[in-house]
Amino acid sequence: MSEIQSSAETYILGHTPEAFQRLLKQGQLFNPFTRRLLEDAGLRAGMKVLDVGCGPGDVSLIAAELVGEEGSVIGVDTNASVLDIAQARAQAAGLRQVSFLAGDIRDLALEQEFDAIVGRLILQHVREPAALLRRLVPHLRSGGVLAFQEHDIPPQPDATLPPSPLWEQAVTWVRHAFQQAGVELRMGMKLYGTFLSAGLPAPQLRYEAAIGTGSEWAGYDVLAGVVRVVLPLILQFGIATTQDIGIETLAERLREEVVSRGGVARLPALVSAWTGVGLYFAK
Repeated sequence: MSEIQSSAETYILGHTPEAFQRLLKQGQLFNPFTRRLLEDAGLRAGMKVLDVGCGPGDVSLIAAELVGEEGSVIGVDTNASVLDIAQARAQAAGLRQVSFLAGDIRDLALEQEFDAIVGRLILQHVREPAALLRRLVPHLRSGGVLAFQEHDIPPQPDATLPPSPLWEQAVTWVRHAFQQAGVELRMGMKLYGTFLSAGLPAPQLRYEAAIGTGSEWAGYDVLAGVVRVVLPLILQFGIATTQDIGIETLAERLREEVVSRGGVARLPALVSAWTGVGLYFAK
């Protein structure tokens, strides 16, 4: 077997319509962070961009807006059905410069070189992330950029103030399911070392998190949505029972616990890493 494992082998967040809707809601919170990353990485009009593990297209659409009609974006994902959503969203937005391909990035014949290769929440599902980056670099033109964003999910007893026991419990259920399924919980904090292991220049880094309060904040639904998607694994691994979780009311109970205390809640952080690739990587 290749040293580069397919992201699909450890991707545990599902390919159902519910899972796709969770990604769209998650994007409402994460997209501002991603736009800032791509802008700081240097995406601009006329560039050609490859989005790895594009899912329903959030990152691809942001990149398409930045590169404009003179540029182009190709989003790649192993799941064809999610790409139908991505394509429909691109058409609705009038972004003709973005297209999508179904397949494993290891096997696709990408003949063109790209000015930027980007990805969000993909390396944490890859067993050898540095090997994947090394595999991607030959598709990058000299002087191009790599920009990736990954979660950092340590234990989070301080993620709410005043403390919300249910919020901490929900994050703990997710952490344990991820850990037992082989997802790298600290991938965000490991991006720096991963870039160096791939032979890349040291990246610039940023650490930020979605934080909110009040009854309208989307974070309650996002956290409950992750629990819902990994619920089969939570049950399989004996982490909790259906009675413990009460999935149908979990989002509302998270909301009620935080709001009733006048509290604030924070989702697991996103770490951004970006770097330019010099002449020594040219073919």
